[in-house]
Amino acid sequence: MNDVKAPVVVRSVRQSYGSREVLHGIDLSVEHNSFHCIIGPNGAGKTTLIEIIHGARRPRTGTIRLLGRPPLPRDPALLARIGVQSQAAAFFSHATAWEHLSTIASLFGASQARAEQLMEIMGLGRVRSSRVEHLSGGERQKLAIASAVIHHPEVLFLDEPTAALDATARHDLAELLTTMWEEGTTIICTTCCPSEAEHLCDTVSILEAGRLLTTASPTTLTAGTVPSAILLPPDAADYLDTITALPGIHHARTAPNGILIQVHNRDQALAALKQAGISTARAQIHVPTLEDAYIKITRDEHLDRQ
Repeated sequence: MNDVKAPVVVRSVRQSYGSREVLHGIDLSVEHNSFHCIIGPNGAGKTTLIEIIHGARRPRTGTIRLLGRPPLPRDPALLARIGVQSQAAAFFSHATAWEHLSTIASLFGASQARAEQLMEIMGLGRVRSSRVEHLSGGERQKLAIASAVIHHPEVLFLDEPTAALDATARHDLAELLTTMWEEGTTIICTTCCPSEAEHLCDTVSILEAGRLLTTASPTTLTAGTVPSAILLPPDAADYLDTITALPGIHHARTAPNGILIQVHNRDQALAALKQAGISTARAQIHVPTLEDAYIKITRDEHLDRQ
């Protein structure tokens, strides 16, 4: 990766709270116009990391470059090029939802038409005249996201953006982010949910206990760490020994609903089963997900550290 062109470059970043080290020498580069998701459990250091990247927090050690510049000290010209939705978003709490977003638009030089568009996209029309302090958690989250994207930032930071959002709002947000990504915005988000990252992002970093375990595409992570699975019906149980010896089979065992087979190459395994005279007509095939890969990678990390 060419760090010179990367809009975000993090090198040897460490952070501590008291005696507890929460980031352990993080190295990370985010490519231009990528949708990069940082996934990990609560307490992994995700929020701390992105706060350091966009300049809301100073690291104990290490260097950061955001659009070619250090994020600290604060640079108004740099701030105008990024968008931030944080877990502790600031609002004009005594203003209405529309007054707040309209004011943010004016501060960033965005049009009122853009503010109207985002009110519609984020489903805020019905609370347009409601004061921000009276909005629900989900409504405030929508307003925070609309405020972060109103000026078409070059780099957008989203911290757990789907928290408190219902299914419809998550769908609308996904469409908005996909459109921005297609228009050239680099997006960096955090989530505890691998399935969200799999459906939205082209690059994933797994953060566990302040350590960056891996960075790759969802497809690469699933293909490289988790075998596919085939569940044969119960009447195949007598063929367990035969199945175990077939080419392309990683592991086979009896399961409540039949035989569960883990395979490295699904097509090769299905062909081998057919050649051995074992019917796959009623077989269920499970394609590995990013969640499967995430669980395996983090479990392996725990075992290595024991």
